[in-house]
Amino acid sequence: MNRVPPRPSRRRPFEHEWLLEPFERHTSFATKRMFGGLGVYLYDRLMLVLVEPTKSGRWQWHGVLVCTDHAQHAAIRAEHPPLAPHEILGKWLFLDSRHEDFEPTMTAIVAAMARNDPRFGVAARKPRTAPTNQKRPVRTGRAR
Repeated sequence: MNRVPPRPSRRRPFEHEWLLEPFERHTSFATKRMFGGLGVYLYDRLMLVLVEPTKSGRWQWHGVLVCTDHAQHAAIRAEHPPLAPHEILGKWLFLDSRHEDFEPTMTAIVAAMARNDPRFGVAARKPRTAPTNQKRPVRTGRAR
């Protein structure tokens, strides 16, 4: 029986995927491509988005978006001063990979996320589905 070897993934790895190692043992850990970055889910929350410059040149961000609610910004920034609201996606905090404290800051943040620190993450949106308790209108006659 001839076995076909698995296709190599065409997904380009992100430079900072090493940050995700503490999440790998969690059953809720998942990743998803989103707006040119890599969204990271844990405990049913979007925790991080790894971002790198896009091929199209749409943006030049290179670092990590830390997903959190506005109400948590002050407490998180007090503990992790290198973080700042992202210039375009101000609802989330950002740390540029060129920052001198990138590695120790992100290592500490990832450790807090792995412990399920409630300050981090935003609820993952449920997929939209049609309501099951409503009947669809019945079309009669010809369409005009």
